[in-house]
Amino acid sequence: MESIGGVNLQLFTAEYEADVSGLVLVDVTPKDYRERLLPTMSPDFQQAYQQQFVREGNYGEFVESLQQLQETNVALRLPVIVIAAGKKDHYSPESQRLWNDMQKEITHISSDSKFILAEASAHYIHRDEPEVVVEAIRRLVERV
Repeated sequence: MESIGGVNLQLFTAEYEADVSGLVLVDVTPKDYRERLLPTMSPDFQQAYQQQFVREGNYGEFVESLQQLQETNVALRLPVIVIAAGKKDHYSPESQRLWNDMQKEITHISSDSKFILAEASAHYIHRDEPEVVVEAIRRLVERV
């Protein structure tokens, strides 16, 4: 699951772990994105970011999901693979490093996790490097 979907998938899995075999999280929004990374971006980027939520819900619903994730102690015992975009659009080198660090932190939700950096990908890794996502899914399926 990608982006905000990954936030909601973590919440679902925390509640219904017995019904989930494993997770592949593709460039998901970290729970503290608004506090740590967004302030490092330009005001134009921040405004555009807030206005992008039209299909998957509105910005207020997104913020609510992030708050719920911050309040939930996600501690899983199932395999989790986190794939991060290594070439985010409009990110400075410092912001990209912070993004990568925050993606690595997401692996802490499980004692059985792996981090993959899709070095040639922007946010839509499934378009830029689909083989990375397919391989991660394949690995997960083979394990469960």
